[in-house]
Amino acid sequence: PDPKKKGMAWVAFFMSIAWIGVFSYYMVLWAEIIGATLGIPTVVMGLVFLAAGTSVPDLLSSMIVAQHGQGDMAVSSSIGSNIFDVL
Repeated sequence: PDPKKKGMAWVAFFMSIAWIGVFSYYMVLWAEIIGATLGIPTVVMGLVFLAAGTSVPDLLSSMIVAQHGQGDMAVSSSIGSNIFDVL
């Protein structure tokens, strides 16, 4: 690694946090707009659709790991991620 580029790691880190914030804002905004268009209350959109959206990546990673023969890892991932989501 080039020592001159070491400071760029912090820039990349904070830029990634900024992008996560921007995408999260628009995801919630669009969910509110779609809910208002379809007549679904904002609370229902938040609890059902946005919460389900955060669990989809966990589902996909567990399925991929299970297909590679690591069933124990898939089960522990799904239990651990749900515990973390509740906290």
